[in-house]
Amino acid sequence: MMANVWALLIYWLVFLAACYTVVEVMQDQFYDEVTPQAWLKVGGGTLIFAALAVWLRPSFDTMFTSDIAWTVLQGIVWFVVFTLVFQFHPPHALGLSLMTMVLVSGLATLGVDSLTKGSRPATPVRAGSNTGPI
Repeated sequence: MMANVWALLIYWLVFLAACYTVVEVMQDQFYDEVTPQAWLKVGGGTLIFAALAVWLRPSFDTMFTSDIAWTVLQGIVWFVVFTLVFQFHPPHALGLSLMTMVLVSGLATLGVDSLTKGSRPATPVRAGSNTGPI
């Protein structure tokens, strides 16, 4: 239970930083202004992304192979949030959401795995185990 809470917090912080940057920069580039109360919108939208990521645990090694169906579901959710919550036009939301999802969700999973799983103890090297010529 506590591992899922930590994972949710880590995912949320990574998604918040990445999506806030995307929303601020790209809405200014596309529309010459940022939507009002962008922090609240991005905070809520990224909480949805984080909850989905805790449930699915997207990773680069399975995102486009064995878990392709879950990746498609995640892409649909990201597109809907970028369109309805972050208020991008659908063509812009499609490109930005999918690009951000592919890059950030895999990186966030690497961070969650690194911070929540303990490290294995190193096995000691036996001295003198190689007695023959190389």
